[in-house]
Amino acid sequence: PTNPTDDPTNPTDDPTNPTDNPTNPTDDPTVEPGSDEAKCVAAGGTWDAFADDDMERCYKIVDCAPKPENTEWIGEQSWLEYYDVEDEQWTNFGQNYKTEYNDSGEPKICQYICAANTVREDNKCKPLCSAVFNGSSSRIEVATNDLLALGTSWTIEAWVKQNFNNLTTDNEIPIVRKGNGYYLTGFYKTTTNRPQQATYYNMEGNFVYTYNIMGSGLTNEADFTAKAQYQDNTANSPIVTDGWNHVALSYYINSDIAHLRLYINGHLAKETTKETDYYAPNKVSTALMIGYYENNSGWSVKRYYFNGKIDQLKITENYYENEFTPSKLSNDDNTIAFYDFSNNTEDSSVNALHGLGTNVTYSADCAF
Repeated sequence: PTNPTDDPTNPTDDPTNPTDNPTNPTDDPTVEPGSDEAKCVAAGGTWDAFADDDMERCYKIVDCAPKPENTEWIGEQSWLEYYDVEDEQWTNFGQNYKTEYNDSGEPKICQYICAANTVREDNKCKPLCSAVFNGSSSRIEVATNDLLALGTSWTIEAWVKQNFNNLTTDNEIPIVRKGNGYYLTGFYKTTTNRPQQATYYNMEGNFVYTYNIMGSGLTNEADFTAKAQYQDNTANSPIVTDGWNHVALSYYINSDIAHLRLYINGHLAKETTKETDYYAPNKVSTALMIGYYENNSGWSVKRYYFNGKIDQLKITENYYENEFTPSKLSNDDNTIAFYDFSNNTEDSSVNALHGLGTNVTYSADCAF
């Protein structure tokens, strides 16, 4: 107890005392107070006694300003500054290290480019999140699969931005179609002269079913169609002619009555019902086509293409029984297939029903 170095009140004996840290050069008895090294450390720098240039013996690392989202660094993310112990100033010898975009192929410190699956627009790097269909050759084909042979309850839905300046009277323009099994069309227009010439925007969904011909043992096919129609200047029309629309075709059975419902932006646009005791879904082996339909009558072949963008396309075993507020789509436990078109035609559901695109490009113009 008479040994002063054993005295717990002695601060040089207290391991929690930061001035007792032997790695701190200001605690290093070899660092002379008032020396250049001491000034360096006091200014927050690191001393390099072996530097070739006296000016470079005291340095610190300075980080670049944060880069924007959806980008990646192409140059170093920090630089060195040096301390002039005589002028007591930090310097980087006149360099201006500014965090900025650069795609010239000559990266410098603090420079970045857009990350994968993004594009440069309006001085920002934006994610590619919608597929662009040119209206003349673009299409996506998904190979036939039993999971796509829809049964007693399902929904096909998508966010679409169709080119309304290019609408025709043809009702065969597809968002998605599986041959003679089911389809959801894009918008098309019709005109009427009664009582005056007017333009109508239309959309329809169709589910083909088979039924038994009484007593014959034979089956036949029939269409189960839900078709919506709105005059272009109707104030309560749910259709957005210059932006994104959420569209959904939903099917379910309740009390032996089948319901086929077409929704536009969550609004019930049309419902068709049928008794279910005499028919079944028409399950076909045709590939699922997105943005394309080919009608081969045997005498001629006609091809139809969607013109516009599709942000998301989802096929699920769930159904919409009531009106709803549309939101961003995502995978869930009932998803059959989900295509978000983030610069590819892949199905992000667990079923991996990937598509093959032809002349499809991608855009950062998205519903969300």
